[in-house]
Amino acid sequence: MGNEFTFYDYFDADGTGANIINNWLNDEGKPAKAHFDRMVEYLSASSPPGFQDTFWCSPYTWPLHGKWEGFVEIRKKVNGVQFRLICKLESRDVFLITWGFHKGNWEAAILPRTAKTRITQMKQDPAKYRREHDNS
Repeated sequence: MGNEFTFYDYFDADGTGANIINNWLNDEGKPAKAHFDRMVEYLSASSPPGFQDTFWCSPYTWPLHGKWEGFVEIRKKVNGVQFRLICKLESRDVFLITWGFHKGNWEAAILPRTAKTRITQMKQDPAKYRREHDNS
């Protein structure tokens, strides 16, 4: 079965020049990396949200609310810490833009307005700001 969705990592072209999602998964997010890699694989091949047998629902993904409305997170709890990979689903593109943690309270690596800026950058200048998801 082919992929239904394509996942893209945010590429920090104006800053460090790094794939920030891949860097996080290989550093602070490493305890949950295997789970996130597996979930990206499942979600890539999944039927869209609202269809039968989709992975785009709980317990696989959760919609965010409030200032993060429109974003989705993938969660994995390891040793009392809930790791969260935050993305935006638009048509068949999934933009992985940041991560978060839940250790007593929820905190994201960036503010919602920065997340929205990243989405705009990834859509308007894809060659500069996004790379197909790299699970290496």
